[in-house]
Amino acid sequence: MIEQIDATHTSSTSSTAGARRIVELAAATGTTMSDQLLLDTLRRNAQVTTRAIRRDFTEVATASSVLGYVCRQRKQFIALRGDDPAWAREIGRYDSESLAVEALRMRRG
Repeated sequence: MIEQIDATHTSSTSSTAGARRIVELAAATGTTMSDQLLLDTLRRNAQVTTRAIRRDFTEVATASSVLGYVCRQRKQFIALRGDDPAWAREIGRYDSESLAVEALRMRRG
């Protein structure tokens, strides 16, 4: 059974709060930070929305761009990275739709 996903469904928390904690921790410990670490922190905390296009096909997007799509095939969910479904590439197969959405949210560009 496929659970309908509302277009307003969101994931994660504030991205700036997580990055701020990392910066404060680095300052307190005297550690230098790389830009890559900050970008990774912001990426992990990115908020995404999902929109059911068809019963077996869901779009995953941030406020500014489409990250990819999740397609259901039999008992697996396939995460497809890219803003055009015709050209999106598969990044993994998962047992649940939520894991596939998280894979798209966490995946580097």
